[in-house]
Amino acid sequence: MNAAVITKIEYRLLENPDFTILEQILYSGKLKQDPQESGAGTKFITIVDVSVPKLNTNNDSIIKSIDHRKAQFRCTDANGTVYILGNDEYPARLVHQKALDGTAGSFGGYKCTITYKSPHDDIVQ
Repeated sequence: MNAAVITKIEYRLLENPDFTILEQILYSGKLKQDPQESGAGTKFITIVDVSVPKLNTNNDSIIKSIDHRKAQFRCTDANGTVYILGNDEYPARLVHQKALDGTAGSFGGYKCTITYKSPHDDIVQ
């Protein structure tokens, strides 16, 4: 699968039926999928890297509320293709790092990685 430029990310914690938009830097996200072969079959590992702007209390609260939690993510690329990462049986997870460069005009925010591992190649909706 070719890398896709992600323009919109939504998340849903497994106990909640509704998706919420994750504010991100437009066109900062990219998606890639790597199938890994083993004696038991193929496992598909999908990774989305995205930048979330602004180190502030509100964004910190949102990122921490979904960090390392079982969730489902809906990612839309620049062509309008929707990718679903995670489900109740095989949830996805987001981990983050805070980044503050310290120079004028540089990035200050969160570098987030969403990881989804599944025995099925089922991410395109």
